[in-house]
Amino acid sequence: MRTLIELQDALDEDLAWRRSELHSYLSTIRRATSESPTQRALCRAGVPLLYAHWEGYTKHCLSMYLHYVGRRRLTYGELHPAFVALGHESTLDSQEGLSATRRIVRRAQALLSGDTVRAQIPWRRGVDTQSNLNSSRCFDLFESLGLDASPIQTKTRLIDYELLRVRNEIAHGQYLSVDADSYEELHLEVLGIMDFVRNTVSAAAENQAYRRSKEI
Repeated sequence: MRTLIELQDALDEDLAWRRSELHSYLSTIRRATSESPTQRALCRAGVPLLYAHWEGYTKHCLSMYLHYVGRRRLTYGELHPAFVALGHESTLDSQEGLSATRRIVRRAQALLSGDTVRAQIPWRRGVDTQSNLNSSRCFDLFESLGLDASPIQTKTRLIDYELLRVRNEIAHGQYLSVDADSYEELHLEVLGIMDFVRNTVSAAAENQAYRRSKEI
């Protein structure tokens, strides 16, 4: 992931197949007899599919961005504070047996003297969605990469209840009725959020938002 074009291509290619699959699934629901058992079953099964693409694409985009920033090979003094924190915490995590006190002291030492040191960004492991991407975890991941998630903070209820809660209950064998209109609305909302994630990451890379502001 060395160039901006490579990053944007990776984001677009992953979104394209997901969008195609979701549209194909929606078309199958539309072709089913209205309010039939088949259509209801398809709608119920579609919610876990929507969730899988929401989590999978968000993880992909954020991991690609982390990879891209890590390959810039910048110093801590050149990076946004979010990446400074990531790099230093990753270094501390690699040092086994540190007490809480020693960890605090070494963190302070690194922050005070590390501006000219090349950052150790943990890009190889990607981001961790914890297989349960609720709104809180999503916003934390954005914050950890210096990205602004405020435009989708109005989607908190949709993510946590209409998508994640319903997915969990269906995946655990509970019966929930999901009609075709509700499913199609959720389909459009999820694609909209995925577009937001893609555009946010692409713009951050293009505008070099991972670099430290001169005002800091």
